[in-house]
Amino acid sequence: MTSRITGPRILAALALTAAGALTLTSCGGGVSDSAGGGGGGGDTETSTEFVEATSGEVNFYTWSDYYPEELVKKFKEDTGITLNVDYFDSNESLEAKLRASDGAGYDVVVPSDYMVQILANDGLLLDFDSQSLPNGGNIKDDFLDVYFDEGRKYSTPYLYGTTSFAYDTDVISEDLTSWKDYFNPPESAGKVGIMNDQVEVVNSALRATGGEFCTTDGAQLQAAQDILTDFKPRVGTINSDGILERLANGEQTMAMIWNGAAHRAMQDRPSLKFVYPEEGIALWQDNFTIPIGAKNVDQAKTFLNWMLEPENMAVAVNFQAYASGVEGTDELMTDELKNSTAITMPEGYDLAKPVAPCSNDELSNYTKIFETFKG
Repeated sequence: MTSRITGPRILAALALTAAGALTLTSCGGGVSDSAGGGGGGGDTETSTEFVEATSGEVNFYTWSDYYPEELVKKFKEDTGITLNVDYFDSNESLEAKLRASDGAGYDVVVPSDYMVQILANDGLLLDFDSQSLPNGGNIKDDFLDVYFDEGRKYSTPYLYGTTSFAYDTDVISEDLTSWKDYFNPPESAGKVGIMNDQVEVVNSALRATGGEFCTTDGAQLQAAQDILTDFKPRVGTINSDGILERLANGEQTMAMIWNGAAHRAMQDRPSLKFVYPEEGIALWQDNFTIPIGAKNVDQAKTFLNWMLEPENMAVAVNFQAYASGVEGTDELMTDELKNSTAITMPEGYDLAKPVAPCSNDELSNYTKIFETFKG
């Protein structure tokens, strides 16, 4: 998802080149006051008619601390629709919830790139065709034919960023530059934080041990298992929630973290450093989707269309500290965000790349490793 850019490399500028790698790896009208009907059953349905809703509700399921309260209020003011927000802490938690309910219970959910592909392939997402939305043209060209949803039939872009780790340089004097350093932390780091995310954790362990993603090689899988086993006594939390707060208040001095969360933590604790590991980092993209069992489809589409307005998406960009695949948001990014070392990649660093999903059989190996690590 990256290419060489002369001068400062900012995530806003990265938008065009980043989406290109995702590609490689890989309007109606009317007004409605009633809830739109959702799909049901096990087969993915197609719903490309856009009917603007002016009342009702959207039951929204997203990552923890990942949607500004300002937008919840503004959406109600602009559209008359109530946004009810609930939270999950991993793609796997979201997947389990949708499978257990056959895609019912929520109207909009926020899976990451690979999970969009999994959920769509298994008939758990509505095919609504983003280009049928009035603001569908605001999706940047490079964010349309992404590997996980070519043509954006099942999703619209939300935010994207990177996953690495950060540490407090006031406490840890060593210069940490790699995933090997993360999994072999200095004593001064104390108890380290790690995400409750099997894909991120196992892939990072494979990076540290020189393995390949989605490998079925027994020796590579064992090496990843071994480094996690050795790391476990140094772990303070296995939790994707509250990472920002634990680093910002000094409860932890080192943790795996998303770059936007690291930027926000650094506002309270400037001694934090976001690391660009020599083995590379994951470049991910989160997306808005409509589950097949959604009860408020017109309201859900109205929400997705509203979030494709650059001034609305820019609120999330500047609050969450990530970039977006929506046209016009780069220009609305704050100077503070553009100049952040958590958002600005080092000159010449070209190791932030998207990671294609593993097959079910390959993921079963990840699950075994991760559950052993957590246990």
